[in-house]
Amino acid sequence: MEQFKVTDVPADQVILPTARPFNSVFGTDDNIIDVPRSVTIISREQMDTIGIQEVTDFSKLTASSYTDSNFGAPGNPSIRGQSADVFVNGMRQRATSNGNGAPLDFNAVDSVNIVKGPATAVQGASGYVGGFADMVTKQPFFDGEHASASETLGSYGTDRWNLDVGGPLSPEAAYRVSYSGEYSNEWWNGAFKHMEAIYGAFTFRPSKNYEIFINAKESVGKYSENFGIDRPTQLLISDGLYQTGININNGAGVAPSDSQNSKYVIGGFGSNTVAFGPLVPVNYHWRLQGPGSQSHEHEYNAQAVQTLTVDPDFKVVNNTFWSLTQRDTYGTHYYSEIIAPTWFIENRTEFIKTMKELNNSVINVGVSEYLQHTLAYDDFFFEPANVWDLSKARSGMVVDSVNFPLSFASAGNFPGGPVDVPVPGWPGRYANASLPYNGDSNNSWIESIAPYGQATWHLMPMLDLVTGARIDMMHVSVADPLTPHTRQSLAFSEPNLNASLVYKISPDLSAYGTYNLSKNYTGALANGGGVTGWKTDAFGNFIDALSRDNFEQPSQLYEFGIKDSALNNRLFMTADVFQQTRQQKAQGQPATQEKFTGLELEANYQPDKHYYATLAFSQLVGSLPAPAPFQAYSTNQIPNGPPPPGPGTAQTKGKLRVPGYPLSTITALVTYKFDSGFGVSANAVITSPINNDYQGYLVIPWQKTIDASVFYSWKTWSFKVGVTNLTNDHNWTPAYPTYGLEAIVPDPGFEFFTTVKYTF
Repeated sequence: MEQFKVTDVPADQVILPTARPFNSVFGTDDNIIDVPRSVTIISREQMDTIGIQEVTDFSKLTASSYTDSNFGAPGNPSIRGQSADVFVNGMRQRATSNGNGAPLDFNAVDSVNIVKGPATAVQGASGYVGGFADMVTKQPFFDGEHASASETLGSYGTDRWNLDVGGPLSPEAAYRVSYSGEYSNEWWNGAFKHMEAIYGAFTFRPSKNYEIFINAKESVGKYSENFGIDRPTQLLISDGLYQTGININNGAGVAPSDSQNSKYVIGGFGSNTVAFGPLVPVNYHWRLQGPGSQSHEHEYNAQAVQTLTVDPDFKVVNNTFWSLTQRDTYGTHYYSEIIAPTWFIENRTEFIKTMKELNNSVINVGVSEYLQHTLAYDDFFFEPANVWDLSKARSGMVVDSVNFPLSFASAGNFPGGPVDVPVPGWPGRYANASLPYNGDSNNSWIESIAPYGQATWHLMPMLDLVTGARIDMMHVSVADPLTPHTRQSLAFSEPNLNASLVYKISPDLSAYGTYNLSKNYTGALANGGGVTGWKTDAFGNFIDALSRDNFEQPSQLYEFGIKDSALNNRLFMTADVFQQTRQQKAQGQPATQEKFTGLELEANYQPDKHYYATLAFSQLVGSLPAPAPFQAYSTNQIPNGPPPPGPGTAQTKGKLRVPGYPLSTITALVTYKFDSGFGVSANAVITSPINNDYQGYLVIPWQKTIDASVFYSWKTWSFKVGVTNLTNDHNWTPAYPTYGLEAIVPDPGFEFFTTVKYTF
């Protein structure tokens, strides 16, 4: 026989986005070259290579995705400078506020489609319009039995494991079950992550015309949030010097009641007076929370996708998704949040028709119905972060004296004062009444029905027109769960319109222009993804009334791009520029208008089964009108820190830069596999300076993070040794902007991990 060399890439190792159709944008199976939006498809191969564990890892693989610390618990990634939606097989997965929530469970995920910009007419209105990540779940195996087990051990007691099995039950039915767990400590003092998740999927095809795909998952865990290091100054960021000192409230002669003088700490955003001491070298493992700080989460999802193929040109898809999340967070510095619970259900029916008489144009029309209930209790009124000195008394390696219950000077605020109310059914836990204090505590309902139409019109062989329209007819109601008062309700409509032209220069090269206009409820989000029950008057006072303005906030996107599949489908490149105006709601504040302009470049290269590379670059500029939204800063001026709040110290006119993300981001991933089974991989992320606060007083400089790994595959075994932050740089992640003058989070230093996987 004639010898030949096999160079084709196995299907499970392909990273090129042109290798598979996807339907995350318009609900129809599309070729990525013809889709007039910026899209990144993250394959299972890429996810395994970088060892994706958190939504912050998306920045390693796509442009314009950089997620701030969000108190150490970002439940949603950020895309184009805003928290993004998370979908599961085309349906919204979770309800959150400001992107904060339980860690995202990747046990069920096979690949991720990241779409930049607002959801289209198929998905409809949202509180997040910067983009969305559609998590494509693991599918049952029809081709035979498959099973694998893996174990990862690493620095600081990292211990993660996974078991995945599946196969056919009959020619018509197949299943998949995946279980994962983690029992790890983390790089920061006292931080930990204890999680378990189980996912099951079942597909049944009783005839060639009908299929039902059912999947469900449950995750449960206990983990720690990370407020970061308080008293941030430029000397801390640049030189690693921390400002010491304890409070001397009620006069300079006050004797310390303990190492922190905790008895005299004032909460409720009061002004604490601190006798500052010398600067000392920071310990990058510090975090503000004491050992009593922890979070709990319990999340259930279930989904059923039914597809009826009436004929080759017409099919009906019904997608139903249900979710329930209960979680709570308690921080000894002090913060309390209880989601008890949030649940929602959405049902969408789609009629997808290919019209041969119109050059095979495709139209997707349908209707979506949505129902959500949220019960949330929140307390951030007593939170003087800068008063605590992290260099003071410690127990082992855990800060033991950041403990608000030791403070009684503010007894009028806590505990049991007029601001803090006991949470029913949660002994020892308190919350702020929604009115007039924060608006985040809520007992709310959201109902909607939304007809839509989305179409791709093939006007001529080289030109497509893409159009979409939707109207979400919504009814919301909200009551304060702590203070009895009349429930408020409001009815309104959220339109979503999009139009694009796609010019196909060749089958492998296209250019497009896109316009999207939508109204959204960004300004109405409260904790747990519920509805806030207040608005503000012209003087900034809270008013007991639902505000229509909070629910009808516009987003307008202009995007122009080009996509090219070259070198016989071995290289895929995209480039786009965009401008978007949208609303953003700071914590406890009315929404403000932000304007973003950007440039995004991405490339994927895979010439054969040995080698692939991914490269991305983004330039993102965001602005909002001065003055800045409220920023917590409850301690008197810190030496070498930003100016104290007040007249003459802050910009009041013009534009401010939106904080919390870099103007420029460069990311690269390179992997090479030898025929012997050995392989090497390296990933780098480079970010330009990042403002930690709205005024830009505190700036994180240029940073780089380099990860690397070596691996070996032999028969049914695979072994991998990887390191993160190879150069052990002292990098920083910005705090949530409201707290940009009170916190900044140190990134982990050098860590190593070893993974063993057995396939059987």
